[in-house]
Amino acid sequence: MDHQLTSDDLTATVRVYQLLARCWLSEIDLPLLRQLCNTPLADAFRAVGGTPPDDSTPEVREDLAFDYCQLFLGPANHLPPYQSVWTNGQFQAEPVESITRFIELVGCPEDRWDVMPDHLGAQLDLMQLILTAPTDSEALSREIASTYFAAHLSWATPLLTAAEKRAQTGFYRSLAIVTRDFLHLQQINMGATE
Repeated sequence: MDHQLTSDDLTATVRVYQLLARCWLSEIDLPLLRQLCNTPLADAFRAVGGTPPDDSTPEVREDLAFDYCQLFLGPANHLPPYQSVWTNGQFQAEPVESITRFIELVGCPEDRWDVMPDHLGAQLDLMQLILTAPTDSEALSREIASTYFAAHLSWATPLLTAAEKRAQTGFYRSLAIVTRDFLHLQQINMGATE
């Protein structure tokens, strides 16, 4: 099923990809924490089923940093948010090569992220770049986005389910749920299949 996005829908979708990318790429810093605790971002996050942090105190920030680290960085029993690990069992497998072609297609600088390009946060960020990249036609834009989604965003459900179960804060638990629900909706809207 192929749904055409209005300009407002596209803007909103791109903003969700940007926010999710930022939350997955690194720990929540103080400026983002303050935004997540206040209107309008807290209300928007709540509206999509998220649980924003209660406040921006140092204790909350430390709890979030600890949770991010134990979930995604390690040192042991963490959930590496990399497609190659979840689909191929090793870092830098074939998904990285495929993503590199999309990076080149949209003219994204190779040093845009401090992580490998198959990191979920980098993949979400690249999707928002794909959605806003100029192309020769709207049909070509949709085809590129759908192809990219099917190849590089449809893998994440096992990671997101595991993160939801293992998260120690409401924020990261809900981030996993919101990300999974958003990607599921995007998959339906684009008609992207694995």
